[in-house]
Amino acid sequence: MFDCQPSPLGDRRVTLEHLRAFVLLAEGKGFQQAGLQLYRSQSAVTQSLKRLEEILGCKLLERRQGHIMGLTEDGDRFLPAAKEILVRTSEAVSAMKQPEISGRLLVGVPDDFKVADLHGAISRCAELNRKLRLEVISALSSQLLYQIESSGLDLVILKCLENFVPSDNRWKIHPLRREPLYWVAAQQCGFDSMTEVPLVIFPDGCCYRNAALAALDKAGRDAYGAYVSASYENIRAAVSAGLGIGVLPASALAKDHVILGQEEGFPELPMVELVMIQATQKYATKQLADFLSRSAFTRPTIASMGRGEIA
Repeated sequence: MFDCQPSPLGDRRVTLEHLRAFVLLAEGKGFQQAGLQLYRSQSAVTQSLKRLEEILGCKLLERRQGHIMGLTEDGDRFLPAAKEILVRTSEAVSAMKQPEISGRLLVGVPDDFKVADLHGAISRCAELNRKLRLEVISALSSQLLYQIESSGLDLVILKCLENFVPSDNRWKIHPLRREPLYWVAAQQCGFDSMTEVPLVIFPDGCCYRNAALAALDKAGRDAYGAYVSASYENIRAAVSAGLGIGVLPASALAKDHVILGQEEGFPELPMVELVMIQATQKYATKQLADFLSRSAFTRPTIASMGRGEIA
């Protein structure tokens, strides 16, 4: 009898070529532009997409007269997995092209920044570098800055406002992500109707908090902490429950959050950045910084995972 159990290697009819074509098209690249990035003809990209849809048995993209109109429900479901496969493949190939990381490194990561795959990237680095001993500390970004010297952290990832200037010129700074901050609430409301702004905010030292208070002070408006928490999910939930006005980056907004902008009278907020500080001069620190800079949570483009990287 035939073994009908699914293969642990998955369906080998699906190739990286199929996935790259689909992801580029899903991200808004047309067939011609996707072909240029993949070094393939427009018809080859079209055939890759059709073949992938045949293998999966579903339609991934809505097309009309040769134009991509958007993702289907199945395409929306498949896209995160396709991106993950490509990112992991790129990480594995890049890791094997570099010397293995070894030694002991102490890493600080933020628990007050919405980064979906930060812990996954660190875990994959440890899996690919078996001689590396990673010790990870999670804390508020403001606390991590103070702990660099006192705790001997080798590498620190933290959130800060734009134009961050390190206090030690020996530190090497790697910008990872940059996104806008927003005033958010559970429902529409006007800034001028508030004598005091009820803030749903992180504790003292948080750069979101600092940005909000500075903007309100410049606007001549008082505020109070209607809900204060160091937990990202608690802050999001409190905003959704209508406990006050929150300040969150674009990546952390919930579907039920209402953005309050200039039309509602709210003052402008600065951009927020995720940066990585290479605090020690160890070779292993540089290797880890290079690995994390290329990892999934920094959202690399599919074009950077070129055809020549896979044998």
